[in-house]
Amino acid sequence: MKAEQKILPDATSLIKAAAEHFVSTARSAIAKRGVFYVALAGGSTPKGLYEKLATSPYLEQIDWARVHLFFGDERCVPATHDDSNFKMARQAMIDLIPIPTENVHRMPTESGDAADVAVRYADTMKFVMKDAPFDLVLLGLGPDGHIASLFPDTPALDVTDTLTTHLYVEKFDSWRVTITYPVINAARQVIVFIAGEAKAAIVSDITSDAVSGLPVQRLAPQHDYYWFMDQAAAG
Repeated sequence: MKAEQKILPDATSLIKAAAEHFVSTARSAIAKRGVFYVALAGGSTPKGLYEKLATSPYLEQIDWARVHLFFGDERCVPATHDDSNFKMARQAMIDLIPIPTENVHRMPTESGDAADVAVRYADTMKFVMKDAPFDLVLLGLGPDGHIASLFPDTPALDVTDTLTTHLYVEKFDSWRVTITYPVINAARQVIVFIAGEAKAAIVSDITSDAVSGLPVQRLAPQHDYYWFMDQAAAG
């Protein structure tokens, strides 16, 4: 399934458009179902979105008591570590918005065991969301085509029977936990953020079909699917 591409002139416009879209999506989900389930992403562009959402007028437009924040992937480091997606999101947004503590669901990386973290996080997702899908899954795009922590040539790409899985990423010497393709594809909306000239080459390869089989190309969202890009990435 091809994504609908939203191309903005620059990074500032991209963040503003993403914030407006996030607010609209959250308000719609809360109006229809009384709750908004979102899986956050790591990375600089999502960070800019989180920072924007924690400011007026966006902050006041969302009923944060009805929002549940999850994480699409995480490195197996302490929650205070600079590589932690949770730490980034906490500093950029979570500490600045009126969201109940119990509505923030970080991966329990303090256990130190990636397999255990994956199982426990899947249990948390089931307990909180029951059988409901995410209303929104936010994703970044790596220069190798990875999304979340679904990296090329890793067993995680083929996991379809669990909500989460763990993996070791050799080039980063990093144990990680990630949600799986079935979880992403079932979401009511999936957004991939792509910004900066450094991403132009991978975007060109993907959109021209010069390469195939990259993790992002294996996405098959069942509902709304967007790429939010700035002009530098879109080329």
